[in-house]
Amino acid sequence: MKEPKAIKEVPSVITNVNVMTGKETHEPMSWKVLPPSGDKCQVCAWVHEPQEPHNAQTVYYQLLFYSMVGRPPTWADALAHCDEKMKVTWERLLKDAGNWSEPPDGEKPVAHHGVG
Repeated sequence: MKEPKAIKEVPSVITNVNVMTGKETHEPMSWKVLPPSGDKCQVCAWVHEPQEPHNAQTVYYQLLFYSMVGRPPTWADALAHCDEKMKVTWERLLKDAGNWSEPPDGEKPVAHHGVG
C-alpha cells in the first residue's frame, strides 16, 4: 500500500529546557499534515458539496487555516466561497444556534487559504 504524503508542513517552534541549568533553547520545527481522504473536502476534511460551506470546526481546517492566515478560522471564513443565498441562510442558522463567528475587526473573511 502506498503511503500518503504530507501536503503541508505547518511551521512551529520546539522549546528545549536543559534540566541541569533551566536554560531554554528554541528551535524551528514543523508538523507534517496528511491530506484528507479522497471522499472528503480537501480544504476542511468534511463531506459536503463544493457550493456548501466548509466545516470551520474540523481540526484539519483549523490547523491549516491558522498556519496560513495566522488566526483561527471563523464561520464567516468557512462561508466566504459560497453564493450570497447560501451565506445568508447559513449565517442566520448559525446565529440562531449561537455559533456565528467573524474575523477580527478590520479583517475580511478568507475564502481560500492556500489549501485545496
